[in-house]
Amino acid sequence: MFGITQSTFQVILFGIAALAVLLSHIGLRKGIPTFTVMGRWLRWLLFAGLFSYFLKALEISFRPDWVHFITGLTLWFILETGYYWIAIKALSRSDMPLFPSFKINTDGDEWPADPLLIEVREWLRSVEFNRLSALKAELFEETFLRASIYESADKLTRLQILFIPKRKGGATACYTLSTNGENERRLVTDNLFLPFGGYYPEAWDIVRKPLIGSLKRLLKLHRLRLIESTLKPIPFDDAPLDELNDQQRTLERFNLKNGFLNPRQFQAEVGKISYDGRYRLWKEMWLLAYLGRSVS
Repeated sequence: MFGITQSTFQVILFGIAALAVLLSHIGLRKGIPTFTVMGRWLRWLLFAGLFSYFLKALEISFRPDWVHFITGLTLWFILETGYYWIAIKALSRSDMPLFPSFKINTDGDEWPADPLLIEVREWLRSVEFNRLSALKAELFEETFLRASIYESADKLTRLQILFIPKRKGGATACYTLSTNGENERRLVTDNLFLPFGGYYPEAWDIVRKPLIGSLKRLLKLHRLRLIESTLKPIPFDDAPLDELNDQQRTLERFNLKNGFLNPRQFQAEVGKISYDGRYRLWKEMWLLAYLGRSVS
């Protein structure tokens, strides 16, 4: 196959499989998104390689190996696209809120007992970010999205740390840095890896960097963007809970207006997300998974 012996090709496939598992594990455990993306690419190549190998080994097809390989790549794209569309349709028709309302978290489970996240908390103290509030929102029964809100010493930048629950327990942290300006302008820098696909108000200058796992690097980027922008920072007026819920409602209204969401009177019948919104969401799922980029 591909001009190499069958045994050598088997070794190559085994090596790709081992590397894909290792990179994905390290990426999730150590918070290195680039490794996770690389693991997905290797998984895709592995599928195409196995597809090509079995077609030839089982004598199902005698076409050139490169044809089998490209066919395997295409088949994976089709299968994953089908999975994404099923997931999007299920989300659209589910009871899970797309823009959940938060409340004060009084349960004492704000910060996960994760050594890496505890280091982040200590680092925030060292750079004089002050904790303002702990919040949580219920996604579905007994599953919560928790948030911890911090503010810089000059009170011009707020940090929102979202603790996104994992399937096997624990949580992954995502960071959003925001600075408000006059005329409802807002400068936002985040590393959210969850697909959104929707629209943001024109006054919001948003940059998403899912491949930046380090809060220190993200804060440096946010401050650099602030220096280079024409935005004149002003202090935050609202309490963290009011500000976050107002932000959620603003995004919901804006996406209703721009067609990402179906009108409320039709959502029970056709789902919350419009066809255009589903396409944008599918596109962002692919971009995030394999390029670490968002639609916005």
